[in-house]
Amino acid sequence: MNVSLNGYFLRHPMTGSGQYVINLCRELQRVTSSDRFDVASIGPVYEALGRPGKLMWELFGWPRAARRSRAQIVHSPYLSATRREDRHVMTVHDLIGFVLRPYARTPWMKIYNALAKSAARRAALLLADSEHTARDVNRIFGVSRDRVRVVPLGVDPGLAPAPPEAVEQVRRLYELPGSFVLYLGGGDTRKSLDTLLRGWFLMPRGKRPLLALAGRIPNTGSSLFPDYRKMSSGFGIGDSIRFLGPVAESSKAALMSAADAFVFPSKYEGFGLEPLEAMACGTPVICSDRTSLPEVVGGAALLADPDEPHEWAEGVLSLLTAPRKSGDLIEAGRARAAEFTWERTARLTLSAYSELL
Repeated sequence: MNVSLNGYFLRHPMTGSGQYVINLCRELQRVTSSDRFDVASIGPVYEALGRPGKLMWELFGWPRAARRSRAQIVHSPYLSATRREDRHVMTVHDLIGFVLRPYARTPWMKIYNALAKSAARRAALLLADSEHTARDVNRIFGVSRDRVRVVPLGVDPGLAPAPPEAVEQVRRLYELPGSFVLYLGGGDTRKSLDTLLRGWFLMPRGKRPLLALAGRIPNTGSSLFPDYRKMSSGFGIGDSIRFLGPVAESSKAALMSAADAFVFPSKYEGFGLEPLEAMACGTPVICSDRTSLPEVVGGAALLADPDEPHEWAEGVLSLLTAPRKSGDLIEAGRARAAEFTWERTARLTLSAYSELL
């Protein structure tokens, strides 16, 4: 088969959609030698136009590139405005902008979401990262469930328990103590970092571990990006909170391996790869009991309500004081993470393509 993939997010490799298209294309080419996969990168003229250029690329630029490559199947690896009914596959990672209205407040975002929703309804097949997202697609877009295939994401094979010297190096890099709890992810309000901070406030001062918050956490004080630094100071727990900033992929495994526990209190995820990544590194996980997360982690993590700070306080302290429980979660987590590979993602995607030929 001859497949054209929209490579827009190749220009943004550190995003979730960027990692998806990079890993998917690599594995597609590895698992089959008889098929052709053409990844069309956005041209500089389109990119220079910003958001309007992205829309023009989806509506005109990429379809033109797909025609030139004589593609039998076209694959939008993210929710896009591309309108094609014949052999068009579209991946839907999540429906944040439709479920959480504050995430689509501007006129531009509302227009784009309307176009993307229409395009998704016209696609021949939709690929959803999880059963939860598949249900959202059916409920919100009205797409029949028989046109949706669940294709989970994969864990980078390089994520594994790091050697002691790498762990020690990352401790020195971030000036971390021998014991700490880690969060790695975004800083928008749906991530419920305020619940974590309230949970830390509820812990007895003498038992309160350091909480390392890693990732792009702007702290702007807006409704979407609260000022967590100010919040932690207001709670009187500033000395127990450390903001690490963005983490290089090369340091991720060592940082996760160094942590005593990984916490992820997000209220909405289309998949939620970070808990699986922590599991792969041999770190016990406490994550939210909402949306796709219980489905993804299976029974290999503690679950807590992202609106109940005391559950996070109790969960963290129980892991730090019960080595057997922590050890059981580490073993179960590594086994669970091993089920999610990019090879599996690629083979399920190939299976979806073959349905259209």
